[in-house]
Amino acid sequence: MAVTDLEKAEILRQIKDAEEKVRVSTKEAEEKRKQLQAEGKRIAIEKIDASEAAHRKEMDRRLSDAKSRIESQKRELLDEGALKAEALKSNAQQRMSKAEAFILDEFERTVDA
Repeated sequence: MAVTDLEKAEILRQIKDAEEKVRVSTKEAEEKRKQLQAEGKRIAIEKIDASEAAHRKEMDRRLSDAKSRIESQKRELLDEGALKAEALKSNAQQRMSKAEAFILDEFERTVDA
C-alpha cells in the first residue's frame, strides 16, 4: 500500500495542526500558571498584611492597657504618699504645739522663780 503525495501532504498538515494546538495549549497553560501564581502571591501578601495589622492592633491594645495600669498604680502611690505626708505634717504640728507649750511653761517657771 503506497502513500500518495497528497496523503503525505495531508498527514503533514495534520501534524502541523496538532503541533500548533499543542503550542497554543502550552502557551495558555503557562499564562494560566503565571496568573494563578500572581493571584497566590497577592492573596499571601493580603493575609500577611492583615495578620500584621491584627498584631499591631493587639500590641497597641496591650500597650494601652499597660499604660492604664501603670497610671492607676501611680495615682494610688501618689495618693498614699499624700496621705502619709499629711499625717507626718499633722504629727509635726502637734509636736510643735507641745514643744511651744513646754518652752512657754519653762520660761514662765524661770521668770516666776
